[in-house]
Formats: sequence, C-alpha cells, structure tokens
Amino acid sequence: MKRVFVVALLFFISSCNNSNYVPKDIIKPAQMQNIFWDMIRGEILAREMIKKDSTLNMKSAGLTITEKIFAIYNIDRIKFERSLDFYEKHPALMKVIFDSLHAVQTRKNSTVIEKKLKQGKDRRFSPGNLKQ
Repeated sequence: MKRVFVVALLFFISSCNNSNYVPKDIIKPAQMQNIFWDMIRGEILAREMIKKDSTLNMKSAGLTITEKIFAIYNIDRIKFERSLDFYEKHPALMKVIFDSLHAVQTRKNSTVIEKKLKQGKDRRFSPGNLKQ
C-alpha cells in the first residue's frame, strides 16, 4: 500500500510542473492575444487598402502594418517570432490564447446582433424569421 501511495505521489508531483510558466523574455499570453487580434485586423485593413489603391501590393502593405503593430507593443520581429515559437511548442498555452480570441469575437458579434435587433435593422434575426 505504501508503494502505491509513493508512486501516486511521485506521479502527482511530476505532473504538477508549471506548464503555464512563460519565461520573462516571451510575450505574455494576454499581450500575445492582443497582438494576434491586431494582426488579424491589420491583414483585413491591408486587403481593403489594396482594393482602393492598385499600386499597393499585399506583402508590402501587410509588412508596413505589422511593423506598426510591433511598434505599438514595443516589440520587434525577433521577440514576436521567439514568442510565437514558444507558444507553438506549448499548445495548451496557444489554445488558451486562441480560445480567448474566439470568445472576444463571439461577444462582439453578439453585441452587434443585439444592437441590430433592438433597432430592427437586421431582418434575418427578427422574431418572425426565427419561428419554424
């Protein structure tokens, strides 16, 4: 019985390593989430800019916006890539970041739909269209 207890205790201790630990030279999850969010929005902005100005190309517009995002967060490409590499090697932490991104977008979408329903502007979601 003691052996089972010792083995269980060792298993518990070894499984309790701090897998959520983020080294200080790595961008923290909350800030990484914000950076990802801004990069997504930046890519959309770049696409819109290209639609309006045919002299631009996606790569240069995207690069310019990405560099501005890095400047906003006081990071450089090296720190971002090192952090991205860290999170790719720690999928549980990466999942938390992307799940949070998804939750933020879902809340924003719900808010927009609720506002449209209150204003009666979105007929797709009017009570009459929801009946089956």
